[in-house]
Amino acid sequence: MATVLTAWAPSRTAYQTIHDELGGTAPGLIVHTASEVDGKVRIVEVWESRQHIDEWFETTGGPVLDKLGVEMDGPPELTETFSLERG
Repeated sequence: MATVLTAWAPSRTAYQTIHDELGGTAPGLIVHTASEVDGKVRIVEVWESRQHIDEWFETTGGPVLDKLGVEMDGPPELTETFSLERG
């Protein structure tokens, strides 16, 4: 079942640093969005499954955040979808 991840980067600069380091897409990632809200960056992603998120964070996302020393604004929120439509 598809899973929506919502996370917050502390600033646009922090988001851009992380995004530049990570580069392109990841296995299982359907869509990635980022928007600025009150000086922070809200990241909303849709993944094919929670397993894809866990594997990506373990092998790629977590090590990059550690390497850069960037802390996200709290843990991500994960919700399973019951409907996903592609335009």
